[in-house]
Amino acid sequence: MIQKESSSDELSTSLDSHDALEGLDPTFLKENAELMDSYRNIRWDSVQSLNGLVGCVEKTVLKYKNPNDSIKRVIEKIYRELLERYPLLFGYWKRFTAVQYQLYGLERSIGTLAEALESFPNSLELWCDYLNVLCVNSADKVEMIREKFLMAKDRIGYHFLSDPFWDKYIEFETKHEEWGNLNSIYAELVCIPLHQYARYGTAYRKFLADHVEFSAEKNVDVEIRKTHGLVTGVWTFESRIKQGFFNITPVSEEELANWDRYLTYLEQNEAAKSLPTRFIECVFQRCLVPCLHYEHFWIRYHNWLEVVKQCDLLSLIDSYQQGISRLPPSCKQFRYRFLDFLKKNYRKDKELILLIFTQTTAACIKLFPNETFLILEYLVLLKRTRFASSIKQDEREIYAQQIRYEQELQSAVSSYLNGTVDKGNPLHDMINDVNLPIVVVELIKVTWLTFKNSMQTRKYFNFYGKNRLFRSSTAFWLTYYKFEKSNQNFAKLNKFINDLGTEINLPVTIINDILRDYSSFYLANSNAGMYQKVRDTDEAYNKLYSVDPILLSQLKINDPQWFPGWSQNSNIIEWYKSKQFKENGHPGILNDKPQISNTIIELSSRSQGNRRPPLPSFKNLEKINQQPKYEHSELSL
Repeated sequence: MIQKESSSDELSTSLDSHDALEGLDPTFLKENAELMDSYRNIRWDSVQSLNGLVGCVEKTVLKYKNPNDSIKRVIEKIYRELLERYPLLFGYWKRFTAVQYQLYGLERSIGTLAEALESFPNSLELWCDYLNVLCVNSADKVEMIREKFLMAKDRIGYHFLSDPFWDKYIEFETKHEEWGNLNSIYAELVCIPLHQYARYGTAYRKFLADHVEFSAEKNVDVEIRKTHGLVTGVWTFESRIKQGFFNITPVSEEELANWDRYLTYLEQNEAAKSLPTRFIECVFQRCLVPCLHYEHFWIRYHNWLEVVKQCDLLSLIDSYQQGISRLPPSCKQFRYRFLDFLKKNYRKDKELILLIFTQTTAACIKLFPNETFLILEYLVLLKRTRFASSIKQDEREIYAQQIRYEQELQSAVSSYLNGTVDKGNPLHDMINDVNLPIVVVELIKVTWLTFKNSMQTRKYFNFYGKNRLFRSSTAFWLTYYKFEKSNQNFAKLNKFINDLGTEINLPVTIINDILRDYSSFYLANSNAGMYQKVRDTDEAYNKLYSVDPILLSQLKINDPQWFPGWSQNSNIIEWYKSKQFKENGHPGILNDKPQISNTIIELSSRSQGNRRPPLPSFKNLEKINQQPKYEHSELSL
């Protein structure tokens, strides 16, 4: 299933809001009210609004033949703000280049084109423009231009419609009579499934006839026939591509489905049809231009890069980071996949992986503050790298490492609770109200399981258990439950069971599991004397309202707020209004069915005397056909 594109509002959240017109002379703003209105009222999700703004900027450039530096800076800021949001809108890069030429001259415009290619390195149009400008204005720098052609070939040479680039490349080498280079170009061209492959095949035959000093390493006719078969196979999909460019509006379902089928065809036939790996990679990269904000295609691309092409670590990291920077903030799966990838490749470069894992985790926590597993994964990698120990170390070194790890955790927790967060420390900066209990649990585990310090562990539980941030922490209270079980402290455990659902707010399913487990644990590890001792120590109030671990704990299942004696305080006359009555033995399914209001079931027959009992009258008769209501609750199986 292809994931839908997220709204453009999400795309703008990563950009700082700033006013490009700030500091301009009020007279200029008054004279250019249209520019000011277009910029101040810009709608970033509207192509018409963007075009209107760019049009106003271009009018301003024409209006002022020799603008001052302030005006130049404003014009450049507006373009850069637009292109920072949408770097794949190559048409705006072209217009920006033209404006730079008018304002600053040729060198600045060439630099802008080079900058455009850094932001959009797979743009066929931008590469062709860049190479044309270099060939016209830097004709004497032959080797430099040749290097640029080779760079372009790696980027866009296998694009199905890249014939404008190849024509320019052939023209360049022909002009300089580099026949050896030209022979290599043709030999490569006839093997690439391009739209104009047949024309290049004919040109290659003519070239070989005119230059007898060269001979083809492979039979040209055989290669062309093979390429013909490849082109025939991909043409089914290439001919259906209507939007090969990036646009702000969502891609149509037909277009998405065509890209999906195209990629499936390439993956399934890569080996059987000897499809060039670079051609397949180019198709993936072309797909990610219109489908830039669709997570599904980024995941497919990286599956192929890792499994089939088997790229090196740095290339994959760079590609992942590029995808993360382009995808909307709501796309979790690709970001989590990157974290998994880093963990799997940890041994290849531990310091680099930790650095990137730290940066990525911090960014993910800011985007998804409720995901507690992120900081837990970071703590695992942090301990593995910064506080690692091995069998080669003596006990004192290992102990010292664990002490430092405990101090790091204690410092992070204390700084957060005291409001003195050290932004320079990644762990300090990652902690929030939701994941704080995870760090505390890690601290407790080190104290309890590593240092075997039960007294300090209990102090931690007593101190942090009073904090409101921990009332709903499953990790914290499950750890507490395990700790008290290990000590068989039934007085503490009984109080814990009693507080579930009232003082401690955990999910119903978790509470149910604890209740079932505790019932079994209590019967297996306690005895009658201990049971009586614990019950005798309860205060008079708790004797009435505390949950008996043997007899009554099961009654809290699916009803965590239940406590003994609740029925004594309820109105028996209105029993039919209670949740238990409406559920009628089916937890989570409420059925407000009609009731007989003058029932004689509980009345003595003597009260009727010799009279006939009255006909039954009903409450809620109008609800006889009402559908049951469903509540979130665990159903007993």
